[in-house]
Amino acid sequence: MKRLLLQALGIVIISGIIGIGANVFRADGIPLVERWQEKVLNEELAAGLPAVSLAQAREAFASGDVLFVDARDPVFFQLGHIPGAVNLPVKDFDLVFSELEERLLSVGMVITYCDGASCEMSVELTEKLLMAGLDRVAVFTGGMQQWRAEGQPVEEGPGSTEQ
Repeated sequence: MKRLLLQALGIVIISGIIGIGANVFRADGIPLVERWQEKVLNEELAAGLPAVSLAQAREAFASGDVLFVDARDPVFFQLGHIPGAVNLPVKDFDLVFSELEERLLSVGMVITYCDGASCEMSVELTEKLLMAGLDRVAVFTGGMQQWRAEGQPVEEGPGSTEQ
């Protein structure tokens, strides 16, 4: 019995190696590692939504004429967000938007973000903001993952309702 299990395991391992090897050399092979940031950026641009890179987000942050809007749940927002950002959870849009509408309309640019490139809440929030009448809205596709990884400032806690 033990010998049969070892043979079966050997067959599975060899099959996996052959399958992965064949996939690597095929022109139309399945990617083993997904490039989420590129994928999300391309999808957003294809959908007509403006997107900003980390460099553009940093520049906007430094200018001060931008409001970053975090699409994540309040718990994650409090664990760390871009300084000065406001929290507008996409799932609570209808409840929270009216409280932030005046502020959103008073800034030069609104940049939405969420956790990172694999998080689609910022895309959904951008669509909702555009439908609500805001016209200067863009998505920071790298989100908090890229912001933190690049050593950008992070604020913890509930954030400020004044700016």
